[in-house]
Amino acid sequence: MATKFKIEKFNGSNFSLWKLKMKAILRKDNCLAAISERPADFEDNAKWIEMDENAIANLHLSLADGVLSSIEEKKTAKEIWDHLGKLYEAKSLHNKIFLKRKLYTLRMA
Repeated sequence: MATKFKIEKFNGSNFSLWKLKMKAILRKDNCLAAISERPADFEDNAKWIEMDENAIANLHLSLADGVLSSIEEKKTAKEIWDHLGKLYEAKSLHNKIFLKRKLYTLRMA
């Protein structure tokens, strides 16, 4: 019998902790690669589709309804993963400083 793991559904807070746990579940289910770009040399299309669908199911089941509704248009595990990262991942201090500098030096054309 397979071991089952359950994590708290992601509701929009503490993304970094949820992300760490989710990667562990995807790794355990042998579908972690689905949240990355498909390697050019990966030739088994059926295996990739199965891996992607398994990752999508894991992601859907680990999201609270409010968050799930924001990704319903996404078709692949990578699209879902990237979208959640854009919405919820804390930006680094370096990135915030860079963006503020860019904003302050922006000129109207």
